[in-house]
Amino acid sequence: MAGAVGVSVLPFGVLALALTAGWISAPAAAIGGLVAAFALAILVARWLGRYLERRMRQGASLLQAIREGDYSVHAPLEDQGGLRELFAEINRLSMELSGVRQSGIESDALLGRLLGHIELAVLVFDPSGRLSGLNRAAGSLLGEPISDLRGRSAKTLGLDDWLQHSGQVFIASRSFARGAGPWEVRVLKFRRGGRTHTLLVMTDASRSLREEERRAWRRLIRVLGHELNNSLGSIASVADTLQRQVAPRGEGSQVLREGLELIERRTRNLTDFLKRYREYARMPPPSFTAVDLAPLVRHVAVMEGASKPRVLDGPDVTIQADRAQVEQALINLVRNALEATTQPTGSVHMSWSETPEKVIIEIVDDGPGLPQTDNLFVPFFTTKPGGSGIGLLVAREVAENHDGSLELCNREDQKGVIARLHLAKVPRGGAIREDRPS
Repeated sequence: MAGAVGVSVLPFGVLALALTAGWISAPAAAIGGLVAAFALAILVARWLGRYLERRMRQGASLLQAIREGDYSVHAPLEDQGGLRELFAEINRLSMELSGVRQSGIESDALLGRLLGHIELAVLVFDPSGRLSGLNRAAGSLLGEPISDLRGRSAKTLGLDDWLQHSGQVFIASRSFARGAGPWEVRVLKFRRGGRTHTLLVMTDASRSLREEERRAWRRLIRVLGHELNNSLGSIASVADTLQRQVAPRGEGSQVLREGLELIERRTRNLTDFLKRYREYARMPPPSFTAVDLAPLVRHVAVMEGASKPRVLDGPDVTIQADRAQVEQALINLVRNALEATTQPTGSVHMSWSETPEKVIIEIVDDGPGLPQTDNLFVPFFTTKPGGSGIGLLVAREVAENHDGSLELCNREDQKGVIARLHLAKVPRGGAIREDRPS
């Protein structure tokens, strides 16, 4: 601008020199001054217009970059007054938006890590009903790689009817590749990028439902135990008294004595039966200590004496567990397997393996197999003469108190059953127990 002003001031100097030397008259000089001033004004206006146009183009380019998500561009602060303040505010806006975007990226990354490690199956469907996102637990449940599942429709996944229950929480039964439920399902709508998406969250409700069922059975066992024990005690006492009063020789005395002995024997058996269930109802929470798995498995096998199962070698692994409870669970499973193997050539073997988070202990027999599995964990249900139906109940509860599970299935290669006891290497803690008898 200084150069333009200098050039424009030159005519004024020439006019002043000419007027002083008398070359031109005063009126002519005045006219010339006006012409020079007008020319100067035109030059300054043109320069100012070009300068403002350049700065406005810079501002437009900066705003376009911000709109497109590029926050690295900043305008130089070469002006004074209001224009400088305008570009300073645009620069500050760009910096703040950059911080917001970085915070959003970090939040998305944190959310992704959290979803990747939780046990809930989380799926996101776009407005057309196609799967646009899912976490690792959902991919594991559906039994396919996450990359192959993206883009699949809810209908092909068998979830289209669930998406109709927006804003609801409900229990549903449905079998997937790696889970059979029942499931607690939550369906939520949310907006992202101006479009409405559907969030589907699935939780395995089987354990919580079993815990409710378990509490109900415990209450029933306590009531039955109290009432029946009082009655059985009285019956046994009366039977014993009558046995002593029966004449050694008298008509019908032998029959009466045998009947009373039967009453006493059956009363004693029933009392023992109830005692085992009361002990199950009073099972304490686990007390965790470091347990070497290999010696524990071999010890359980040796306890069975001559009929002990064969133990296959496994990895050296230490877990956090209640040794007494895990031992009792294994004893129950091993004895079930040995009792099922009635043939002289029959055999039972034990083995174990590990994953990063858990150990799996297998007890395999070559007995007749399971006729059906619906009632295996129902209290008082048993397929063995004289059985109480409590062994599997105890084994499953021990597994679940160690953040694990008990799986029973028939062998595929031949007749027989495989019992798999899954135990977490480091459990979060025993199941929360309520209504514990005092």
